Amino acid sequence: MQEYLEAFCKAVFYPPLHKFFEPINKLLAPIYQPWATIIAIAFFVGTMLWVGFVLKESYVNMGRPTKAWYTDLRIWTVISMLPHVFVYFYFY
Repeated sequence: MQEYLEAFCKAVFYPPLHKFFEPINKLLAPIYQPWATIIAIAFFVGTMLWVGFVLKESYVNMGRPTKAWYTDLRIWTVISMLPHVFVYFYFY
């Protein structure tokens, strides 16, 4: 079953995705991989810090119907971005 799925995905998705991503891959190939990982982690952590500490709470939570702590979008921003950071650290 897995072979059929792989063959289907390669036949359907590979041609258009290859045309789009091949120039990007060639452009980014010379970049040393650990630096790319460190930069990606820095972007995620920087965004979490920006949302958590720089943006005003009134702006982030505009239109929030209740003031309960679990409805604060700053918390959910950090929680939703943490898995990405963990994946980057795992493959670092």
